[in-house]
Amino acid sequence: MNNETIYYLILKKTVGKQEDNRYYIFENGQWEPDIFFRITDRLMGYDPSEPPGSPYGIGNTSIMDEIEEITYEQALELTGGKA
Repeated sequence: MNNETIYYLILKKTVGKQEDNRYYIFENGQWEPDIFFRITDRLMGYDPSEPPGSPYGIGNTSIMDEIEEITYEQALELTGGKA
C-alpha cells in the first residue's frame, strides 16, 4: 500500500490528487473520485480526439503538458485548506 499523496494541477485551474492508487478531483469544495479519468488520461497522454489506432492517441505530449505535479502546500492554498 502506498501512503504517499501526489497532488496535481490540471490546466492551471483544477486540483487533483492520487492517494493509494485512487484519483480524485477537487470540485464543489470537496474531493470527488475522478470518474472521467482527467488525471490518468493526462499522465498517459491519452487524446480522445485521435481516431482509434492513431500513433498520437497515447503519449501525446500536448495532453501531458496539461498536468503538473504541485506541492501539498500549493494544494492547500488552492483548495482552501482541504488538501
